Amino acid sequence: MTLPGIKAAYWLQLISYLCLIGFITAWITIFSPPQSFPIALVLIVCVAPLLLPLMGVLHGRDKPVNWAAYLSLLYFIHGTMEAVASPATRLLGSIEIIISLTVFFSASLYIRRLSKP
Repeated sequence: MTLPGIKAAYWLQLISYLCLIGFITAWITIFSPPQSFPIALVLIVCVAPLLLPLMGVLHGRDKPVNWAAYLSLLYFIHGTMEAVASPATRLLGSIEIIISLTVFFSASLYIRRLSKP
């Protein structure tokens, strides 16, 4: 594939991945802070898995981007459960669904374009 196509796919997956990290962080700290758990503990549990492949995603390596796509499916499940379970968090869950699916499909597009000669 052409270099501009690879760069566009790279930037799309990188921006959507960083948006997912930022959205989860904002959800926990600003939009709907937890009442029964410390905020720091919830941040560690929810955001730390996204930070593990971050360096590889920033460098555009294929395996960390692939793992980031797999991790985004966990956040898709979380967003689906939040959107269905409670009317108060339906909008936040829907936004999480959209962002996580964007991460998944853009990372898949990037890996596909990277692997073609």
